[in-house]
Amino acid sequence: MASTFINPVSTSQTHQQDIFGASYDSTVEIYSTLTNFATAGEGDDSKITLPSGQEIDVNTLTGMTTYTTYLQFLQAHKEVIDNIFVFVKNLESKLDNLLSS
Repeated sequence: MASTFINPVSTSQTHQQDIFGASYDSTVEIYSTLTNFATAGEGDDSKITLPSGQEIDVNTLTGMTTYTTYLQFLQAHKEVIDNIFVFVKNLESKLDNLLSS
């Protein structure tokens, strides 16, 4: 069974966004995903719907593996965005120092 995940990077191509906004969005996305997991066991079913529309049951081994893989993907995406944010911030600082001297 092939799982499909929506690539968060591709959603930013539809509109202009600064790096701070992308960093903020990646943080919100990972915390909302964790909140979905925390509230999954409250009802009769423990199903979580991923952004792709796929429903997974976190009480099964397959569901938990899929969910864990999705969280790892979100964490890696957040790390990439955060590293780009730090790079841009340092570059702007160096350019500012270069122009002011």
